[in-house]
Amino acid sequence: MRIEVNGVRIFFDVEGAKFVPDGPVMRDRPTLILLHGGPGMDHAHYMPAFSQYADIAQIIYIDHRGNGRSDRGSRDDWNVPQWGDDIHAFCQALEIEKPIVLGTSFGGIVAISYATRHPEHPGKLILASTEARAERERTLAVFERLGGAKARDVAGRFLDGDTAAFAEFGRVCSPLYFRRHVADLEVYGRSIANEDVVTHYFQPGGEASTIDMLEAMSRILCPTLILTGEDDPITPAENSADMAARIPPHLVRLERYANTGHSVFEDEPRSFDAVREFILS
Repeated sequence: MRIEVNGVRIFFDVEGAKFVPDGPVMRDRPTLILLHGGPGMDHAHYMPAFSQYADIAQIIYIDHRGNGRSDRGSRDDWNVPQWGDDIHAFCQALEIEKPIVLGTSFGGIVAISYATRHPEHPGKLILASTEARAERERTLAVFERLGGAKARDVAGRFLDGDTAAFAEFGRVCSPLYFRRHVADLEVYGRSIANEDVVTHYFQPGGEASTIDMLEAMSRILCPTLILTGEDDPITPAENSADMAARIPPHLVRLERYANTGHSVFEDEPRSFDAVREFILS
């Protein structure tokens, strides 16, 4: 399904009912909105694993503008503030109030943009394997610890926007995203990719290296769960600690998992339990 949001048609899919029979009444369930990683990917990496929450929430999968099955729109609108505003406008169009918004990696960055630009709107926030501000030296240090000098060199060129290094990054550095899990190639095979968004986001001086919403996280007003792996090379665990420190202590819960890489849900099954507990709390 698609709906027009801020001038483009945004693709979304729904799993589970918003209202379910409960004796003599229809019980209202929370809406869980999943924001995919990337950029340049789609929501396929959430399926089927996140279907497990359909018993406690209505699940909505969204493809960001320029990504997946959503309209490409203008390159000028491929930016974090716009992606964040799209989530708010999407909810307004469908009359979704107080959603639980979960974003992983790039999707977490979009979730932060949404929650800091529209702090009164979300009911809860779940940020997994993400960051509010890139810390280049931290990232390179973890790549070097996990993959040696070669990984550090390739990652540095990738982060500097050297498009010639993108393929080498995939070969040398991407396998370091996982510690206990092997990348599921079927996920990438069934995804709809837009490499133009990747090169746009990681271009020299692009948002991948310049985005900074760390201080803005103090605006967050809703309960927030942050999940991170101690061996995450691209969004290091210390970046998550920095985020947690900006949110009022009574609102934030930080979970750091040992021997866990960037794909926290693939490497650490307990992260799924943490999300379930947080939704139900």
